[in-house]
Amino acid sequence: MKVALITYSHEIQDIIKHSHQLDPCLSEAEVTDYISKLAKTDVMDRYIDQYRNKVTSSVIYEAIAQAFKFRLERVPVLTKEKIGTFEITPSTDLETCNSFPSQIILDLYLAHHHHRVTGDEIRTMINHYFGMNLVGIDGLGKTKISLYSKGQWLVKDANDLFVIHTGTKDIDVKIYGTNYFKERTGLKNIPTELQQSLANLGYRHNPQEGVFYFSNPSGFSVSDAFKGKTIDAVIEVTNALYQSI
Repeated sequence: MKVALITYSHEIQDIIKHSHQLDPCLSEAEVTDYISKLAKTDVMDRYIDQYRNKVTSSVIYEAIAQAFKFRLERVPVLTKEKIGTFEITPSTDLETCNSFPSQIILDLYLAHHHHRVTGDEIRTMINHYFGMNLVGIDGLGKTKISLYSKGQWLVKDANDLFVIHTGTKDIDVKIYGTNYFKERTGLKNIPTELQQSLANLGYRHNPQEGVFYFSNPSGFSVSDAFKGKTIDAVIEVTNALYQSI
């Protein structure tokens, strides 16, 4: 199965070469290989650091696109609740705006902090308003788990074994095996050990789709704690049964 090559802009390559003091004689392929082994949060931070004291929503969008390879612009807003000293004004209308709803919140947040924010502060804000734990997403890249969320792939590799698929508002979650998993194991469904773990969390089997499915009865987004328990259940079974795959 062919794996798409990872690419980074020349801007990111130059930023990493300078900030990590890499040998200037390294080839583009060598620099790309080096960057691909870094934490995505590190790449994000290095990009943002170039715009210290003048961070904009466009900078944040590009930092995430470069480091994580997905578009924050497409991600819906999950809450308008206050975070720290920042609160969205009640008159803010996210539904009829010409810009992306996320851009309005980012611009308001950055203006409140005088455009002086760190990567860590941005990640906390993004998790709060958009339900995206970038640190957790970064960690999934080492787990053989693909993640589809907010209408796009956030983590995906040709050799991943399982998919965690969440709906647009994170109200529902479904888990299923990848084609690679089915080819390597000969199983049509996820293993019974994982089925039991997911059932204990409240998941139900949907035989028509061949998935295990959960929908939050409250109608709100599932919590970070629930997401964490789901991921832990998949990782535990993967490490126990499929380390050699």
